[in-house]
Amino acid sequence: MQNEQEISNLFSNAGYQITWRQLSDMHRIPLDPCDKNAKSVTIFPIHQDLLDSTPLASTSGCAMQPWRLSLHQHLLVAPNKKHTRLTTLEFALIKLFALVEKGEVVSRRRIIDEFGEHYLSYDQNRLDTLVMRLRKKTMQHLDTPLPLNTVRVRGFSFDDALILDH
Repeated sequence: MQNEQEISNLFSNAGYQITWRQLSDMHRIPLDPCDKNAKSVTIFPIHQDLLDSTPLASTSGCAMQPWRLSLHQHLLVAPNKKHTRLTTLEFALIKLFALVEKGEVVSRRRIIDEFGEHYLSYDQNRLDTLVMRLRKKTMQHLDTPLPLNTVRVRGFSFDDALILDH
């Protein structure tokens, strides 16, 4: 199958070996976990320094898609494919988390600087209110909680995959 070969080449170029098996081997990762007739795939690193890397997929339930942020339309798309339009400040806030590692803490100062405001004169309650309203908005419009967490004293973290779409 050409798709299998293309996928194998892609992962091989990235330093991974890929093997294809029938789904009857249930400890393997199905290509589409929701499709019981699909083949499954086992992906593991070839290089020793990659052996401690995070698994590429989950074996529980259907595969989860990452959160996506559209640069041009200012849309936030949840893993369930529902989306909502963001205000300018909401977009600036979420964009910061797409530029850092998953779970990395972004300081309040960095967020406020991104807003174009002066940190010492900025009312911190405005930021807290923005975050609270954004969380509420995502629950109402996207039917899923926003994985934006407050990290006491340090700032905020986005604890899920977030991808920028151009």
